[in-house]
Formats: sequence, C-alpha cells, structure tokens
Amino acid sequence: THNTHRLPELLERTLATGRPVMDVWEREGEIVEELPVHRNPGIRAYVNIMYGCDNFCSYCIVPYVRGRERSRRLKDILREIETAVNQGYREIMLLGQNVNSYGKGLAEEVDFADLLTKVDQLPGLERIRYMTSHPKNFSDKIIRAIADSKHVCEHFHLPVQAGGNHVLRWMNRGYTREEYKELIRRVREASPNCSITTDIIVGFPNETDEDFQDTLDVVNECRYDGAYTFIFSKREGTPAAKMTDDTPLSLKEKRLAKLNELVNSYSLKHNQEYLNKIVPVLIEGVSEKDPTKAFGYTDTMKLVN
Repeated sequence: THNTHRLPELLERTLATGRPVMDVWEREGEIVEELPVHRNPGIRAYVNIMYGCDNFCSYCIVPYVRGRERSRRLKDILREIETAVNQGYREIMLLGQNVNSYGKGLAEEVDFADLLTKVDQLPGLERIRYMTSHPKNFSDKIIRAIADSKHVCEHFHLPVQAGGNHVLRWMNRGYTREEYKELIRRVREASPNCSITTDIIVGFPNETDEDFQDTLDVVNECRYDGAYTFIFSKREGTPAAKMTDDTPLSLKEKRLAKLNELVNSYSLKHNQEYLNKIVPVLIEGVSEKDPTKAFGYTDTMKLVN
C-alpha cells in the first residue's frame, strides 16, 4: 500500500523479464503527488487528505498495514479539488483514516478545521463531506468551522464503538463515555439541524451484560440517525485477537438484534421529521428500484427518491 506509484515500473520489469516481481516496503515513504487520477462518473469525487493511522485501536489492523499518519500539503489537496470541480464534480468527499489528525507532520501550521475552511471557499462546490473522524480529537475548532461554513454538510459520523468505559479502555479508544456524550452535546448545540451516525461493536472480549447496557444507554442519550453495527470479529495481528473471548455467539446475536431494534427506532423518528418538508437534494442518478424516479441525498445524508 506504500508504493503503488511504482506499479508501472514493476509491470514493465515483469513483462521484460517474464518473472514475478516482489517489492514490499516495510515502512511508509513520502507521499507521492501528481499521480494520474481516474474518477468514476457522477457528482462525487473522493480526495485523500492523509494516509495511515496512529490510533492503534486494539481491534484494528489499519495502522500496521497503512503505516503512520502522513498528511498531504494543503496546496496539493486544493489543486486536486479544483481539478475535480472543473471536471464537473459538485461534491467532495475528503478521505483519511482519521481526518481530525490532518496537518500532523506538515511544515505549515494547518489543521483539519483550516482545511475545511479553505475548501469551503472554492468556487463551484455544492457540498463537502469527510470520513472518517475520531471522537477523541473532534475539536471545538472543527465544530465551529462546520457550523460557520456554507458547503460542509451537517452530517457527523462519530464512531462510539461501545458505551462502557471498561470496553472503551480495552479498545484503546482514548475517550470515556462521558467525554463522548459531551462531544455530541456540543455538536448539536452548534448545528441543531444536523444528523449524527455512528459505528458500534457488540460482543467485544469480556463485554458483560452491564457493558452492553451502557451501550444501549449511550444510544438512548445520543439518539443516532443511524448506526453501522457489528459483532466483534478477530483480526489476526491485533491485540484484541489475543484476548479471551468466551461470550457465546448466540448471546452476541441477541445483543446485536436488540441494539439494531433500538437504533432503528431512532432512525424512524428522525426520518419522520422530514415528512411534508422540502429540502435540497443533490441528484445522483436514476433510482434502481423505480426508473421513473431520481435519487439523491440531503446534506444530512438522508437518501431521497
């Protein structure tokens, strides 16, 4: 993943010699700019702002395979976005394993809030989205930059992963349930019409019934618009893979079903708030289920047909 820019050279060497070529880098190198970009047609362009991750959540393999965090220079990001806009794209998705860490290691003093403000000023853009953001460093400066922007969507995806402090510590998430709930309160205060989604893992090693109830309590307090929910699965090479996991799969499945039922109840309530309202939708194409309809999303990431 660190040296994909060398693919043409490696292909040429293989074609010339007729032999397989192995070229694996143990460590990440400098970010290589000016690589050719091929984008799928549509309204949305994906733009990487950084690579790697320094968080080392105990269940995640990403830092080991993607390397440490490296940020692209602001001018290179803005130039790529301007090119995409000139090609007709109207929505930009800024990508990074943890976009809130943007700016780390750069010579210039710039952070993710600064980047959002700069991109927001580019002409021709309709919407700006980003993923993924880590709750532990979703700063007040970022919250304010989004609230003050014209084009940054008020959809906040803030993965809580678990609601119990014991489990959060075992996961190495870097925040407590109390700190997370306070973050949600500040986000809603600055952007009262926003939508908030999350990721949640059930059945993490050593998760008790009390821990799971803590997760349900967080869902009840945060009232998510939606959630990506999972049963814990081991990733070889991660600390969590070595933890004792004696919770029966049947119990994990029951917990997941109960969690999904609760999340869906809040999703329905939030969606019903849109009844009889007219809101801006950026059209993406023709509905797959009904060719007489178009589909697109609101700025809060609600699918509309």
